[in-house]
Amino acid sequence: MFFFIFGYGPRVKDLGSAGARDCPRCGNNTEWRRAETTNWVSLFFVPVLPLGRTTTVNCPICGHTEAI
Repeated sequence: MFFFIFGYGPRVKDLGSAGARDCPRCGNNTEWRRAETTNWVSLFFVPVLPLGRTTTVNCPICGHTEAI
């Protein structure tokens, strides 16, 4: 009998500063962060197959996220 443990989930990589912006949700002007999110299929808890990549900018105060 064989057992395979697999899963699916995101991995987030911080890409640094995206510059100061006004947030449309909270209205604060602050330094936003850029992040790259990659969804992975994993086998035995090891990521083996990337399934999509999205780059976003995030407001550090309220957490509002916009895709770029």
